[in-house]
Amino acid sequence: MTCAGSEGASPLLIEWLGSEQPVHKPSVVCLGFFDGIHLGHQAILDAARAIHMREGLLFCVHTYDQMPARVLCPDKDFLELTPFEEKSALFKALGVELLAVSHFDDALRHMTGEAFVQMLVERLQVRHIVAGYDHRFGYRGDTDAKRLTQLCHQQGIGITIVPPVSLSGGQAISSTAIRAALAQGNIRQAEAMLGRPISVYMRSLAGSA
Repeated sequence: MTCAGSEGASPLLIEWLGSEQPVHKPSVVCLGFFDGIHLGHQAILDAARAIHMREGLLFCVHTYDQMPARVLCPDKDFLELTPFEEKSALFKALGVELLAVSHFDDALRHMTGEAFVQMLVERLQVRHIVAGYDHRFGYRGDTDAKRLTQLCHQQGIGITIVPPVSLSGGQAISSTAIRAALAQGNIRQAEAMLGRPISVYMRSLAGSA
């Protein structure tokens, strides 16, 4: 299924897993769930945008339609910081041209990291991948940053691993840390890690995340 949003609204959206409609323009792709699109995520997007500008590649993000943790740990309750529509709008504001969304189900859960990278290359015409230092994927987390680097070298595509981003006080920025700040009602801390005011939706999570 492929659907294009109206001009000036969302990035071109493609739900590509199992689709017969691959992308035909070479791309630089950011990997992750990007819950919150905090400053650490923005560093990943900044790195990809620089490659997009330098090499003329399509600026793409690959993400999932639901939190992988909800499939991996169905007995636990995970609060999502940014609903899909909000996330899509934030990606648009940050210059993303294509948003590729995979349905995270049991089949995808059992896909190896190598098979996943091969699918990216085939479906999204990937020429460069950008991911965070702690990103893991593949069956039982078989692919970390080191293994991803190896797979990219085997495919002959570029790879950029973005290091952690911290606040001035030294606290590492992460979606988990933002949830913890919201649970404590620490809006100021959450906004510092997001790099923007929290949304109405996120404010509703304060004290319960």
